[in-house]
Amino acid sequence: MASTLVDSCVSLLTSPGHTGALVRTGVLAALTSSIFSVVGMRLPVPVAFEEVTIVGLLLLIELGLQSQKKTPQTRSRNSAKQSAASSAQQFPTGTASATSAARKTSGVSVVAQLRGQSTGGVAAAAFASEAPSQKGGAADGLSLLSPSESNLVARLQASAKAGDVAAAEVMMNKLLDADSNPGVVSYGVLISAYAKAGNVEAAERWLDALAHAGLGSPNAICVNMVISACAKQGDIARAEGWLEKMPQLGVEKDVMSYNAVIDACARTGDVDRAEQWLCRMRDEGTAPNVVSYSSVLHACAKASDAVRAESWLKTMSEDSAGNKTTATEPNAICYNAVIHACAKSGRIDRAAHWIDRMSSIGTQPTVNSYSTIIDKLAKDGDLEGAEKWLAKMADAGVEADVVSYNMILCNYSRSGDMERASKLFEQLLARGVAPNTVCLNLMINLHARTGDTASVKRRLKEMRHFGVSLDKVSFNTAIKAFVRSGDAMGAEMLLQEMRTYGLQPDLCTYNGVISACARAKDPDRAEQWMNKLIRDGWTPDAGTCSAVVDACLQANQISRAEQCLQKMEAKGLQANAQTYSALVQAIAKSGAMERAELLLAKMEVAKVDASGTAYNALISAYARRSDIEQAEKVFARMAEAGADADVASYSAMIHACAKASDLPRAEKWMAKMDKAGVEANVVTYNSVINACARCGEAARAEGWLERMLAKGIAPCVLTFNSLINACAKAGDVARAERWLSAMPERGVQPDDVSYSTVIHACSMKQDPQRAEAWLEKMRSGVGGVVKPTAFCYNSVVQAWARAGDAARAAKWLTSAANVDVEVTAASFSAVVAAYMRSSGLAEAERWLHRMIAAGLPVPLSGSGSIESLASAWEHRGEKARASALRKLGTEVPVSSGASSRPSRQRGGGGNGGSGYSGRGGASGRA
Repeated sequence: MASTLVDSCVSLLTSPGHTGALVRTGVLAALTSSIFSVVGMRLPVPVAFEEVTIVGLLLLIELGLQSQKKTPQTRSRNSAKQSAASSAQQFPTGTASATSAARKTSGVSVVAQLRGQSTGGVAAAAFASEAPSQKGGAADGLSLLSPSESNLVARLQASAKAGDVAAAEVMMNKLLDADSNPGVVSYGVLISAYAKAGNVEAAERWLDALAHAGLGSPNAICVNMVISACAKQGDIARAEGWLEKMPQLGVEKDVMSYNAVIDACARTGDVDRAEQWLCRMRDEGTAPNVVSYSSVLHACAKASDAVRAESWLKTMSEDSAGNKTTATEPNAICYNAVIHACAKSGRIDRAAHWIDRMSSIGTQPTVNSYSTIIDKLAKDGDLEGAEKWLAKMADAGVEADVVSYNMILCNYSRSGDMERASKLFEQLLARGVAPNTVCLNLMINLHARTGDTASVKRRLKEMRHFGVSLDKVSFNTAIKAFVRSGDAMGAEMLLQEMRTYGLQPDLCTYNGVISACARAKDPDRAEQWMNKLIRDGWTPDAGTCSAVVDACLQANQISRAEQCLQKMEAKGLQANAQTYSALVQAIAKSGAMERAELLLAKMEVAKVDASGTAYNALISAYARRSDIEQAEKVFARMAEAGADADVASYSAMIHACAKASDLPRAEKWMAKMDKAGVEANVVTYNSVINACARCGEAARAEGWLERMLAKGIAPCVLTFNSLINACAKAGDVARAERWLSAMPERGVQPDDVSYSTVIHACSMKQDPQRAEAWLEKMRSGVGGVVKPTAFCYNSVVQAWARAGDAARAAKWLTSAANVDVEVTAASFSAVVAAYMRSSGLAEAERWLHRMIAAGLPVPLSGSGSIESLASAWEHRGEKARASALRKLGTEVPVSSGASSRPSRQRGGGGNGGSGYSGRGGASGRA
């Protein structure tokens, strides 16, 4: 009891308030007066001295008490500084680099999400609203701060609001260094700024500093900010850790705390975990609100779990009805999450059901309600269905935004459907929707795919007209159009225009211009742009290297292409597989097979081409040379290198066998191909049928055609031409004619080679009348029949000449000349020879002179030659005419002798080429 009384007296005497000061003054005055009264009995003391003594003692006592009061606050500030410094060593996020990284992400705090406010200007007010419960009384201890310190607090808050967390942290450290007393608001503002920037480590660091600042327990808002930051990063474990730690910090969990953790689960699609926290929230006595449920629904949507989403929406509705509260009544966001879940799982019918449900209960569907369905349909390729939902949205009175249109335009752009994309774009404008950069970039891409530079320019002009910002994608995509059209100057002008917009060209831009130079077959220009690229501080990549090499190849400067490749390899650059393959093919076509082999070996060492394109190019080159052995060696190398042989590889091998007229070997490769499980295509079958044709195996050619049809592969004109050629080579004209007549019935229109092969077959069978009939049919043009070529006329002329009908041969020769068809020297010689055999020497000489007038070389010897005609005149005794002819032979172009066969064009005479292009596809005639 006595001890308590003493403590109370001491407390009263040391109290910092006004009462304590009055008590201390009274006690001290009484005590001092008593002392001076006793002293005055022996030694008189002036009254003024007595009063000064009392005031001095009071002043010393008050200063001592103020010092004791300040010491705990100073210790708290030092503790906060040490905590911040310790955390900074563990999480060095206050550095410039950490701040820079933090600025790259942005988010909205839990407070902003739930209150609908931005964190920048609201954080201070939010923390201030709870500040009176903290020690220090004033919201941020401002009543205890000097004007300069108050200015630092204001600058801290302004920096945080502007998102400059580095500057805000500098202000906070200055406050702590000055032994000031920044309150919970200052800490909270800094924590909020870091949480908003997504810098969890820094937010945690300052929350820890607040806990050690002697200001009492952090408030719930501070902790919720940190949990929300963890949620935005998808760090569920970290968010859960802070929620579990709140009781230890003396902070009570609230609905926002739980919602932030559920949101973290939702962001990663962890439905089970989100559900567990919602249930735990209830069990721990915190009532979920609409945000709690919507976060769980979002998790279901992310996981494409429509069934669970619908179940939770039902629970939410029941909870709202049972508790007779609107706190958990589903809103448009909740319904949209369920619609999203249904759409993602492909249940469009259920998504439509929930849109109808929204309308029936008076909840207006939003753009997101419809766009999630549109997006799903568009991505699945059902663009017609997507457009129907776009129309439904308009009919429901919901204005579509540009994003909804972009979802469909993106897929039209990818598929190259210009017509439907243009129609949709016009609809967008007609409905008053403002196009954005993405929208017009998609349209530019469509035009670029076809090299339509005029339309690209028009779209760029539209962007300026609509006030839409052009970005690097706009220009780089536009340049692709000029690449396709080979307009290097246009690509260069776009690059310059890009700079006028304040956009700096990137590597993609430069590579586009270089590719345009390649298409323009201008290697000098391509190299100039590569050098400019380097001067502007960019490092060439594989795309640059490939474009420059391609420019050389397009200009047929193969050696230069090799040199460019070597220079770039020396710099550590490597072209892509397509460029290497193109170079191998170009070198092989030039006949330098050894160089092509060396380049292929280099590719093998560097492991550049795993697809086998370069091997196919080399096999094709050997096939053209009829070198089966070398082609087979390259094929074996391809297998050793681990590259899978494809249909082009096998087709090239079969083509090589056909060129060498080795039918058994061609059929052997067909069997190998079948065993390897590689499906033959039209080119493959054309090659093997061509091998049959070269060997005159008509029956086997027909057999391969039947196999081809059985596989469901439609024959092309080259297939039938090879088949007709096989019949012709076998001397079976009737069979060749049957196949020619069957072509239209099978949906294939014969070409000039088809007819010329049959005409030549008739000619070789000494049946000029039959050949003439086919020529007459071609000349008639009935039924879309192609016009006869020079080969057809020459074949008929020579057929009649060989049959001894010089007049008929001369008639067709005249007909050919009248239609400007090129007549060969062999045809003229054949007519001359025919007239000589019928003793029409005068006519023979007349045709000889017409031959010379046509500028054709006259044969010196042999049938139909100058010498043979001179000898015939001399035999008749016309020595003068003979002499004149021999003299003529010394004045005009001559040849060693006349050919007995007409000149063949494009594999004429029924070469029946396979159409093999070396890349597994049919030629342009297929």
